[in-house]
Amino acid sequence: MDDRRRLTGPRVVARRLDGTPDLGALADASHGDVVWLDSGLPDGAPDTAHERARWSVLAQTDGPFATRFRHEGRRAVVDVPPAAERWFGTSRVEDRPAFAVLGDLLDRTPALAAPVVGCGFALGWVGFLGYELGRESGGPDRTADGHADADLRFVDRAVVVHADGRAWALALVTDDEPAASAANRAWLDEPHVSVTRGGLPDAATGLPVGATGRVSRAAYEAAVETCRAEIREGNAFQVCLTTVFAVGAVGAVGREARVAPGADPHLDEYLRLRRADPVPFGAYLRLGPLRVASRSPERFLRVGADDTVVAEPIKGTRRRDPDPERDAVVRAGLMASAKDRAENVMIVDLLRNDLLRTAVPGSVHVERLCDVETYASVHQLVSTVSAVLPPGTARAAVVRAAFPPGSMTGAPKISAMAVADRLEDAPRGVYSGAVGYFSADGSVDLSVAIRTLVTVLDDRGAERSRSYGAGGAVTWSSVAADEADEVETKTRSVFSALGVTARW
Repeated sequence: MDDRRRLTGPRVVARRLDGTPDLGALADASHGDVVWLDSGLPDGAPDTAHERARWSVLAQTDGPFATRFRHEGRRAVVDVPPAAERWFGTSRVEDRPAFAVLGDLLDRTPALAAPVVGCGFALGWVGFLGYELGRESGGPDRTADGHADADLRFVDRAVVVHADGRAWALALVTDDEPAASAANRAWLDEPHVSVTRGGLPDAATGLPVGATGRVSRAAYEAAVETCRAEIREGNAFQVCLTTVFAVGAVGAVGREARVAPGADPHLDEYLRLRRADPVPFGAYLRLGPLRVASRSPERFLRVGADDTVVAEPIKGTRRRDPDPERDAVVRAGLMASAKDRAENVMIVDLLRNDLLRTAVPGSVHVERLCDVETYASVHQLVSTVSAVLPPGTARAAVVRAAFPPGSMTGAPKISAMAVADRLEDAPRGVYSGAVGYFSADGSVDLSVAIRTLVTVLDDRGAERSRSYGAGGAVTWSSVAADEADEVETKTRSVFSALGVTARW
């Protein structure tokens, strides 16, 4: 352990807030970048989903200790303010793998106790790990297009909200940095609940938005058949084949339909999504030129401060039917589907192997297998795999051993990724990676970046690109047309709420 950690005396100060803050308004009012980890559930959600949706976190990156780590191509860039140099060193550029640098930063992070009982976030690192970091564990040698492969921020200010409405403001203070600590104490005294957004325009107002697939439906179906040929040859058991839709500029929530002058139009877009489709792992990220709006229902990994680790893969999806009786038939059909269950079981087996790389031998356990969970737009098959880590196991090593998320690769992981990369012939970026936090108390909670809209801005703040990835698992029993239908189902879960019309 770095001796400097014992000298600084850092701690998290928490203040219970009166009322429930409007996190969307706080995100919009923030002067800096933000990471909003946004949990919710639709009415009637299964009991198994409630644990995942108890806490939401709005982390702000404009505090005096806020530090940035991003990995661009082969370079790690670490930007450190003077107040945090005692922990993280000076700002620098390093030609080192992302997970190696992340591991060093986590080792240097001051050990902070979680101040709110039941909440696993004690400040720490928040942001995303892009799919292309898989190259560090045998994946294709690509980098993201237009943005960093990873962007994580050490945050010293956050608001956390429980599902029942209770809320706290958290801030980092230390006796060794009185001026910075005074600034954070002053931030704690701000009301945090005085700003509200009011209503949003309907999705039908404003300008229409279109989305165009990178490949045609026929080309995607042909790629499915190629995957099946690879499976027949023994090169994989399952391949997660994806594609990307290029989405037109903000229109239905364009500047002429603003809720408040100067507010973030991409945040408006996200607020519409969360209203239409509550999920346990929603997220809105504003990180430099990047905007990420994610409505993921899937947990990648949760690591507890007590050295437990849990993965909850999703494989098997059906679009819901508005008629309750027909919807019940759809749900029962998913539960009985041999193909969907096979997809799920293959990934469960893959994750058992991924967790065993860092877990105590014999501790890996499948807690549930192929349960059906229901959300606003889809039914899905969800499993839970758990394990126990040896005391002191590096959190970066645990994540690297399981990265990218197995539900987005196929099995065996390395060969399945190679097959998918040859067919897709493009980086995935944020999509298929992970979003979440590495808490300063040793906890980690990361979602799989699916149902995720990614926007990249240019130097003038204009939209350079907007993309939405979707795909599915291909097995030997896959039917190409059905796989293409599943892609369309996964686009509707986001596009329908935004008035976006998609075409292949």
